[in-house]
Amino acid sequence: MDTGEVDQGQYDGRGDVLAVGTAGMLVDWDTFRRLDGFDPHLGPFGDGLEFSRRVRLAGYRVMVAPHAVVYHKMAGYFGLRGPDGGRPARSARSFDPTGRDADANGKLEPNPKRSFAARRTAQLHNWMVAAPWWQFIFLPLAVLVLGALRVLWRIITKEPKLAAGEVKSTLVTVFRPFAAWQSRLRRARQSKISPRTLRPLQAKSSQIRQAKTTARRVAKDQRRPQIPDGVARRNFYTEKSLDRTLVWSVAAALILVALVGWRFAIGGVSGGALANLPASNRDFWNDLISGWIPAGLGYGSTVGAADPLGLEVASLGQVAGLVGVKGAVVLAVLLFATLPLAWLSAWWASGVLTDSRTLRALAALSWTLSPNLLVSMGLGQLPVWILAVSVPLFVGSLARGTGMPVTRTVMGEIEPVTVSVHSAAIIQVGIAALTGFLTVSASVIMVIPVVLLVGLAMLKGVANPLYVGAQAETRASTFSRIPARLRLKAVHALIVLSPAVLLALPTAMRTVSSPAQWSLWLSSLSVPLPVSMPNWWDLLTAWPLDVAATALPIALPGWQILAFLPLGLLLLTVVVGVIIPGRSTGAHWSLLFALGGVVTAWLASSTPVSVSGADAVCAWGGPGLAVFHAGLITSALFSMGRLELTMPVEIANWSNRSAKAVVAAALLIPVLGATPVLVNQFAAPADSGFNALKTFREASLPATVAQGQSSPRHLRALNLEVASAPHQSTLVTASLWRDWRDTTFEASPYLKLKNYRNVTGSRTPDAADAVLQTTVAAVLGGSTPKLGEQLAQLNVNFIIVPPSRDAATTALVNTLDSAAPLERITTTEAGTVWRLADSATASLARIAPAQWKGGHPSWPTGEVKAQALNVRGGKARVPEGPAGRLLALSERADSSFTVRFNGKIIDPVETGQWNALYQLPPSSGTVTITYAYLPHQLWGAVLLVSLLIALAAALPLRRVSEVRL
Repeated sequence: MDTGEVDQGQYDGRGDVLAVGTAGMLVDWDTFRRLDGFDPHLGPFGDGLEFSRRVRLAGYRVMVAPHAVVYHKMAGYFGLRGPDGGRPARSARSFDPTGRDADANGKLEPNPKRSFAARRTAQLHNWMVAAPWWQFIFLPLAVLVLGALRVLWRIITKEPKLAAGEVKSTLVTVFRPFAAWQSRLRRARQSKISPRTLRPLQAKSSQIRQAKTTARRVAKDQRRPQIPDGVARRNFYTEKSLDRTLVWSVAAALILVALVGWRFAIGGVSGGALANLPASNRDFWNDLISGWIPAGLGYGSTVGAADPLGLEVASLGQVAGLVGVKGAVVLAVLLFATLPLAWLSAWWASGVLTDSRTLRALAALSWTLSPNLLVSMGLGQLPVWILAVSVPLFVGSLARGTGMPVTRTVMGEIEPVTVSVHSAAIIQVGIAALTGFLTVSASVIMVIPVVLLVGLAMLKGVANPLYVGAQAETRASTFSRIPARLRLKAVHALIVLSPAVLLALPTAMRTVSSPAQWSLWLSSLSVPLPVSMPNWWDLLTAWPLDVAATALPIALPGWQILAFLPLGLLLLTVVVGVIIPGRSTGAHWSLLFALGGVVTAWLASSTPVSVSGADAVCAWGGPGLAVFHAGLITSALFSMGRLELTMPVEIANWSNRSAKAVVAAALLIPVLGATPVLVNQFAAPADSGFNALKTFREASLPATVAQGQSSPRHLRALNLEVASAPHQSTLVTASLWRDWRDTTFEASPYLKLKNYRNVTGSRTPDAADAVLQTTVAAVLGGSTPKLGEQLAQLNVNFIIVPPSRDAATTALVNTLDSAAPLERITTTEAGTVWRLADSATASLARIAPAQWKGGHPSWPTGEVKAQALNVRGGKARVPEGPAGRLLALSERADSSFTVRFNGKIIDPVETGQWNALYQLPPSSGTVTITYAYLPHQLWGAVLLVSLLIALAAALPLRRVSEVRL
């Protein structure tokens, strides 16, 4: 203390620190001038840290007086001051995701995010200045890499403006190296002690982690509803606990129902309309990226020909195959998870329309135990399984994305208290984009309701009261669920629509260029399965087949009445709710969607899209019925809002109590309606007309055939099924198997429609289809001189005839037994199997000496035999041979194939054949075969980017929720 100075504690607690800020800094003027002042390359941020470091290294001390009081407005930090000292520019103000950046008086609210770019630039500059020399050399590259990662992280955390700040600060730091160099030289010139002396003053990494953990914990606590009323707070959390108990108890019960009813599928499931997943192999990913469809003789140069849902579940099967889980088990898991996931998603979605526990449970049970879903589960209609989960999630997240809150009305100390929780809009928008994509993947026609719903969400007041006076007549205890100001932002609508619209774009372009393929809009992923066509009453009660024509082993008395009861009562409720004047147009809009869904289901059920034996198979009406049922439930929830079921029981009158009792009793209706299906599923699933699934058996594909398919020669099997046709004739259906029979590739709508049009004669078969028909005719004709070569050129090494005792099948077996190029190898549950006697001739790629006539080569079909090549990863080793020899691919000719010999591209020889031929040089070498269809890859890249944006938006990071009382 100085002489005469009074001890008032002004020096108590002083201590050395690494740095202090320039606001309130006291520095000796001579020292300030000796150290050349603050760094001119730094603005108002980071200058105190850089100057304090130089002060320390120059031999001075940096101290802090804790009891000193300095008032600092921090206008620059909170973005209240622009670069010129005035207000910030308009473009730099809007960081609030709700758009409320100013108070009621128009005064700009403090927000530190506005100054982020300047602070981050100063931080990087200080890093460049303080780093050791050996690190400084690599720092620009490190800053670039770190900047890219931080930009990605800011996008994931839904902070796009901060991502722009990251880009700006990174580029300024990297492309302004002389600024850091000058600062480092000045620091080195003024330093008198080693920089190591600063280490004890620096914060440790553990302290930084602890500070971040504390900040996250505080933010999490702030997101919790803060309810001042103690009674209301206690009741609120009690209600939430009851909801959780109910939800998870019902979900567990539904899992048990699925396990018992479909117990035969525990080890794997197949059959019905359920397509098998391709076996695990690395060629799947190459085909997925390139656009090649490995079905039949191959398909390419077509965008979106493979079914999106088929690719998604097949990709899931490939990932599961890495840990030894078979595709049939993956399908079984999806089957068992459908009911509980449908219940959970429907419960979650209904929360934006009502907070009545019984009403939400009734809506969710009606959706989960829908006849459409139960029958689709039994028959293996996978798209409806997916829609049962994705449709409620899409609708619920889209509603929350517009700003609709989830409310809860509980009794407080004196009066009811309504707690409204507003979810982060961007997260809900991301969920809507992903679930909308999944919805359109299941059925491309679903893009229409998806687009319409997004369009309605962008309009203000779509579901507002019908009459202006309705709100004025509403009592204070009635809470309006859809305020007029709520709507979906244009940017959010673009995020939601991009994946779904891009997914449906190829189908739209295909039907515009070829109107005869319009039925692709109604078809979905499934193996052709003939079912009885439903009538209008079946469709209006959400049954996708003819209930009267369905046989049940256990026919309960009046089971058809029970089957029609749930949807019949729901339809009646909706009609009454729409007729009686109400306060919301939401019921009317929902009914319009429901009518569109039932019309779509009728159109699908009467439109043939595939063929099974001699029968034309119509599209499955399940997707349309899903829209129909969802529209009815939503309309009913809107209409029931007038019953005031959310009124706390403490103040509810007799009408409220009676309405709650009726809704609680109605919970039994969906259960009773599902009883006929579930009882037969529990007791005799194999005999039920509502079930076509069965246990997956490895014997469905003989081991010899499976080994040949997975070999380097990629051998194929020709399956011949004999069926009765009209006019006492016999029909032989032929199909090429590259993998398990009826995989997701063969079950795609594009390939099913192509086969149907070939059979009906509405389409002229191409060269590959004609060759297959000719080869099948040769097989049915018995032993011919060219039969072996005809099969080998298709890479067919096996022929399978399923077991049957009819005379036509017996005659076919005898014919194949007498064919010289064939030899019977086994008879299994899959049928009788033959293979080529000279099995060395079949392969994906073969070479043979050419036969040239008139300057044009032709593939040898005489005494000269082709040599099979082993192809691994698209590469094959070719031995020496004669000049002019040809390489033949057993794939449909396509200009997107590229063949290289020792790295040099070889052009195909134009011969007009169904497959491509390539002339090889006589020397030995390596042949590389690749396929890449650029339009498919560009479309896939754009689609992938839109999905990544949606995924980044959906991740629950830096979530912001607002609670209002």
